[in-house]
Amino acid sequence: MKVLTILPVLAFAFISVNCNKVKEEAKSNSEIAVKSDSIAKPIKKELPENFDEFNKKFHSDSIFQVSRVDFPIEGKHVSGFEQFNWTKKNWQFQVIPVAEKTEIEEYQHSLVKTDTLITERFWIPNSGFEVERQFKLINNKWFLIYYNDINL
Repeated sequence: MKVLTILPVLAFAFISVNCNKVKEEAKSNSEIAVKSDSIAKPIKKELPENFDEFNKKFHSDSIFQVSRVDFPIEGKHVSGFEQFNWTKKNWQFQVIPVAEKTEIEEYQHSLVKTDTLITERFWIPNSGFEVERQFKLINNKWFLIYYNDINL
C-alpha cells in the first residue's frame, strides 16, 4: 500500500522537475534570441552636422546663431577703450561666413580646418586689428566657442 502511495508522489515530483527544467531552457533560449535580435538590429548613429550648411544658416539666421554660440564664450570685444566679454545680451550678429579666401585684400587671412575644429583669423599686420573665431563640433553639432574682436 505504501508503494502505491509513494509512486504517484514520485511521478508528480519527476514531472514537476522536468517541466521546470524545460521552462528554464525555453527562457534561456528566448533570452539568447532576444540578445541576438538586438545585436542584429542596426544601430542608428547620428552623423555630424555638415559645416557648410551650418555656416550658411549661422550667418543668416540670428536666432539660430545665438542658439549655436556656446555662452559664456571665450574671447572678447576690444574697440579703443571699450572692452567687454561676450554675453547673449551684448552679442553682435555675425554676417560674414567662414570662407577659404577673403575678398578684402587689406586683411591677412588664415583658416585651419579639422573634422572637429575650425579656426579663422583676420588681421592687419601692425595695426592693432585682429578677429579670431573658432567653431567646434560638440555632440555632432557645430558651435562657436571662441570669438576675439580686437580693434585698437
